[in-house]
Amino acid sequence: MEIFRHIEDRNLSISRPVLTLGNFDGIHLGHQALLQHVVEDAKALGGHSVVLTFEPHPLQLLAPERAPRLILTHKDKMILLQSFGVDAVVIQAFNAAFAKVEAEEFMQRHLVGRLGVRKMWVGRDLRFGKGRKGRVEDLIRWGGRSGFEVGIVEPVELGGVRVSSSRIRSLIERGDVRQAERFLGRLHFVTGRVARGHQRGRQLGFPTANIAPRTEVLPLDGIYATFLEADDRLWPSVTNIGVNPTFGEGPRTVESYVFDFADDLYGRTVKLFFVQRLREEQKFSSAETLVEQMREDVRRAQEVLSQTPKPEKAGLAR
Repeated sequence: MEIFRHIEDRNLSISRPVLTLGNFDGIHLGHQALLQHVVEDAKALGGHSVVLTFEPHPLQLLAPERAPRLILTHKDKMILLQSFGVDAVVIQAFNAAFAKVEAEEFMQRHLVGRLGVRKMWVGRDLRFGKGRKGRVEDLIRWGGRSGFEVGIVEPVELGGVRVSSSRIRSLIERGDVRQAERFLGRLHFVTGRVARGHQRGRQLGFPTANIAPRTEVLPLDGIYATFLEADDRLWPSVTNIGVNPTFGEGPRTVESYVFDFADDLYGRTVKLFFVQRLREEQKFSSAETLVEQMREDVRRAQEVLSQTPKPEKAGLAR
């Protein structure tokens, strides 16, 4: 998959592009429906599938107080897009100048003039251009004049509930990672680097990997059954997110105890896949009581994970 850092990149030359555009945070089932149409049509037309996305998220510029925490890091988003067969990603820098481009100018100058788009697939509620004034109906009208076709993907619903990035964020932040998995079509995962912690887990007989997360959306504090991926291998694990109140509340940490693992993870980048929340974080009266509960957490996590298919590497859809 080719990645272009700007729509005006001089090296950008894509034959017969079939395109979709948006932020694609999470690459959930709704996004996947768009990507499937784009990839299939590109193959049918003998062209290339293209995703036009924006960085940073437009709200970070237009309304920072409403800018969402992101479900995926930039790198993880690229990996997932590639896994769905996308040929090229164009990352448009969203700055003050770009925010002032009118919808029709954006279409004519960038989509037609620069990319030469042959077909677009968009969601029914697409809004684009200055003031988000551009609509799907405008694209269809302009496409008829400029020689490209527009396909529309209706919102994806599960059980009458619309799949959206905002709903998925809410589910994850409430700790409902099982429901988030349904909307994502995969397990939610957090990417981070293993750093040195206080070594309390090792002293208690449960050495943990202290993960400094790069992913912005973290599950609610608590204990989770998880899989940890490192160096292209997957291990079952149990993970604590929280402030370790038994030892006096400290900073919020993500610590994972990896079953049957004796290697050193310090300094490595890992992915942590969240399968199920087991319980809330608690303050215990003694270290001995905590250890007893940790043994039970491990037992429950092992039971849950034994009944859960391992995720594909790098967070790919199962």
